Amino acid sequence: MEGKLRAFLAGAAKRENVRVAISERFVDEAGQPQLWELAPLCAADVQRLLAEPGRETGKPGRLLLQLLAESVVWPDLQEAELQDSWGALGAEQLLLRMLSPGEFAALQRAFVELNLQGRGLGEQVAQAKN
Repeated sequence: MEGKLRAFLAGAAKRENVRVAISERFVDEAGQPQLWELAPLCAADVQRLLAEPGRETGKPGRLLLQLLAESVVWPDLQEAELQDSWGALGAEQLLLRMLSPGEFAALQRAFVELNLQGRGLGEQVAQAKN
């Protein structure tokens, strides 16, 4: 039994960031798309966001925007120079100003793939019910 328990210890759990091209508009010196890096979130991250005072999570799409901003590791959405260049105040507003609707959808797909292991939420709920 002890050996089986090791698989559930924090150090054994797989939590790897992913790097993905969200847009062809952001390129390096060689013209290659810059990769965005997203970190997986855990249930505690979501609960913390929901519990933060002053957070407006009741508006449609607001929680998703907060989760996306929390997950993005690169580019650093908290970087003042980046926010200033887009006229944004905060990571969430920066995402909305930086990304086109299609790019935002690509970021959302990458987030869902990372945090739901590529399965749709409906599929996960159905599997949990069985």
